[in-house]
Amino acid sequence: IGPRATKGGSSTPGGDSLGGDMFYTSTLAASIPFPSYFETLRQNGGRLFGFANAGTCVSVDPSVGFGSLSACSRIMNSSRIAVGGGVSMGTPMGRFELTYAVPMRYGPKDARKHVQMGFGFSFG
Repeated sequence: IGPRATKGGSSTPGGDSLGGDMFYTSTLAASIPFPSYFETLRQNGGRLFGFANAGTCVSVDPSVGFGSLSACSRIMNSSRIAVGGGVSMGTPMGRFELTYAVPMRYGPKDARKHVQMGFGFSFG
């Protein structure tokens, strides 16, 4: 498992893709405290959040250049987009997060996992 994994040794069907000449990523996110009728979660720092992500990593023919119409078209056609939301809460050991995301635009080899759970530790 890793960026140089052979076919079948990757979490991505068909193996991982490497490299590119250009990438971009953008995120729009917002969060709010839990509503007052979830008082226990609100008192413990619980928050609801939503997000939208877009980005890509693509190779562009250097003879054409990045400003050309074909390069711009390739960049836009390879873009991936996802939207989602979740719940986060601070704990004495760190932040706990549960996220649900929906890929709106994806490639044939992209791994699509809708639910994700994370835990961030605090040091210091």
